[in-house]
Amino acid sequence: MTELTEKEAFLEASGYRYHFDRMIYFNRATRRALSLEFVEDHSLNEIQDLVNELPAPNGWTFYFNQPASDRVQRELAEALG
Repeated sequence: MTELTEKEAFLEASGYRYHFDRMIYFNRATRRALSLEFVEDHSLNEIQDLVNELPAPNGWTFYFNQPASDRVQRELAEALG
């Protein structure tokens, strides 16, 4: 199993789904989203630590390699529900 496959399996087991059009993994219950590029560039341990953190009390938390603009974050939040 490749490292990316292990990361994908972990995310799916943690309730994350992949959004093909937006290229992000997201979990509506925790209101957290990680870009595919972020997942590829960070270790499984780093991703596990992020996923195991308590969710933010308000709004979505996005993990990208470069900070997303407010507009992009608003659009993603609306699209993800």
